Amino acid sequence: MSSKSSISDALDRFRQCSKRALNPSLVDFIEQVQSYDYIPEITRVAEDMGLHASTIWKFMNVLKEKGFRFTADVDILRLGLEAVTLVLDEYMEYEEVFKSTLRFYAPLIPWGTFLIYLVPRGMSETLINSLAGILPREPREIIKLTYSIPAKPNLRKYYDPKTNVIRLDWDELLNVIKTSPKEAIPSGALRRGKFDEIDLFIIRELEKNPFISLKKITEDLNKEFKPVTSINYIRVLRHFKNHIEARGVIRGVKLISAPLKEHASIYIAAILRGNPAELHRVGKALVAHPYFDSAFFNPIEGIGLILGSLPADEVFNFSIFLDKLREDRIVREWSYYMLDYTRKRMLTIPYVILSEPINELVEYFKRYGKDRVVGDVLAT
Repeated sequence: MSSKSSISDALDRFRQCSKRALNPSLVDFIEQVQSYDYIPEITRVAEDMGLHASTIWKFMNVLKEKGFRFTADVDILRLGLEAVTLVLDEYMEYEEVFKSTLRFYAPLIPWGTFLIYLVPRGMSETLINSLAGILPREPREIIKLTYSIPAKPNLRKYYDPKTNVIRLDWDELLNVIKTSPKEAIPSGALRRGKFDEIDLFIIRELEKNPFISLKKITEDLNKEFKPVTSINYIRVLRHFKNHIEARGVIRGVKLISAPLKEHASIYIAAILRGNPAELHRVGKALVAHPYFDSAFFNPIEGIGLILGSLPADEVFNFSIFLDKLREDRIVREWSYYMLDYTRKRMLTIPYVILSEPINELVEYFKRYGKDRVVGDVLAT
């Protein structure tokens, strides 16, 4: 009986895998959408690909049926935010965690919790001090990160539509890093524009669906905020054009490639230390690969964080890869944590981050046992 069950499970996984396969036309479409450094109109994508707009919408619907989605790539530096990573030796269930400014949650393997919070620049210490009494004990590790690299998976290079397999060659990735040019990276000294809850609400909706209309965002905003006087479309359009688009907060659209990854994956959080320019080269090369989702850095402190999911049989090879980076003096030190792939959560940016004091949001959580506002789950 168990043998029949295992065969049935294997067949079901095969069917699911086949369902998520991408043909060359879909790969070309994804690469075209990801090629812009802004959110493109569907008509613009159709024109650049020499196709009718209805064909582009058909591609969008096919991807949706396969479980894929796009998200807006948000530049936290230009938004005036920084990321605070906390590594805890104690396990906290998602329901127990303060979530009003939470960006990422996952249990540590074998035991613990990995958290990333977004806070206004310069407010990391305020968050850490405010969380005293909520966290089960002092974090093992606290990392402040001020800059994120645009992360768009290069499917043309690393995905084979014929076999529905993501190609991974560690030596090739190492060579890409060694031969890529060094680039000037932001120091974190960008002047922060003034953003409000309307701006962050728009960004939250664009993270969930970058092709949503501003009219729909206006409707949803009024439903959630319930203002005495309705917020009109023109006001929302002005916020998007003048505050978000003009300031380069959105760096384009990227695919959430989770459906391509194997069911038995292990999520990895790698912490790298070394020369900022070298760390930037490593991060830029890795996030072009579909197995890696994001890269954060603090150029002043020379530290970086790479997040991604790997097949279980590639985790040790990743260790060898990181050690080669150390031997070649591309990084000075490295370490990584293994996270629970099935329980992780990536959240949208909640719209209260820049408008309400962090300590008051935490105090509200302590007092009432719930959060003032929670971002929506972007990816699990």
